[in-house]
Amino acid sequence: MATTKDSELGICYECSTKDMDSSKKIVYHCDICNKWFCELHLKPKFPYFVDWETVFDVQGNPEVKALFYSEYRREEGHPDFEYLRKIIESLQLEERFRNKLIQQAIDRMIEANQKRNAISMKKLKMAMKGDTKTYENKFGHDFTVPLEVYEDDKYRIRLNNANLLSEVETIVADYYRHHSKESKEEKPKKKHWWQ
Repeated sequence: MATTKDSELGICYECSTKDMDSSKKIVYHCDICNKWFCELHLKPKFPYFVDWETVFDVQGNPEVKALFYSEYRREEGHPDFEYLRKIIESLQLEERFRNKLIQQAIDRMIEANQKRNAISMKKLKMAMKGDTKTYENKFGHDFTVPLEVYEDDKYRIRLNNANLLSEVETIVADYYRHHSKESKEEKPKKKHWWQ
């Protein structure tokens, strides 16, 4: 706040107004209010205009209330309105910054929720089309395959072990080759080669 080169022999502003002490002593310059104070009164404090003994429920920021109450009982220092204004502005900046961080967190949660909803809608549309994704693939790939192929345990295992799209296409083609309508119908066996 004050340095030794900001000191001189003079009258403390607080001592002369509060205690009617106009004696000369070493005084220091307060950079905030541009007045001179002795070492006891050099540190600025909040000017108080509320009787804190009787009124504890003051409207406003709880941090400011706590600061007012802590400053109320402090004997040393001088009341400084500019100091009060700067402290309240810094608290308001902190509150704005905190609110901005909270809003960013809320926005991130909303965005994540929207992404989840979009994925759910995509899954629903795929299920309506009869497609699904291979979510259990051991390579971390999500291939879109027909639902009926993925529901077959034997083919699901093969699809979950597939690494390339060409492997998936081969597995799906194999499924349809073995599960086509023709293979389900029993064809009579040929007895001879000419039949």
